Amino acid sequence: MRGKYTLVKHFWLSCAHRVPGAGKCERIHGHNYKVTFCVQGYQLDGQQMLIDFRQVKHAIEKKFDHHLLNDFPEFNPQQGGSAPTTEKVAEVFFNIIDELCAKKENKPVVKWVEVQETNEAYARYERV
Repeated sequence: MRGKYTLVKHFWLSCAHRVPGAGKCERIHGHNYKVTFCVQGYQLDGQQMLIDFRQVKHAIEKKFDHHLLNDFPEFNPQQGGSAPTTEKVAEVFFNIIDELCAKKENKPVVKWVEVQETNEAYARYERV
């Protein structure tokens, strides 16, 4: 019988954004986002990991932590991106993790990413 590994990890990220057409959220404001991701695979790498979750956290933190999301092309409609709604933030983070997984020899797969914006709301972007 062949088994499958599942890794779920969360970390926190502080960012500001503004969402055009979203009432009071049109003004710049910030969130302490809780980012949770799930990676699965059948093989571990040489360090006996699916993926080093510190690498995932670092890739996202290094680029976005303590920044205005609207300043990045991914979240700027005038530069080909989309407004930084919670849904789009989850999708962009998913794509970053997906690229990291694709570079690994053991080929893990990111299944989903959740971004919790407040205690009452989160968005999940997942592979179908």
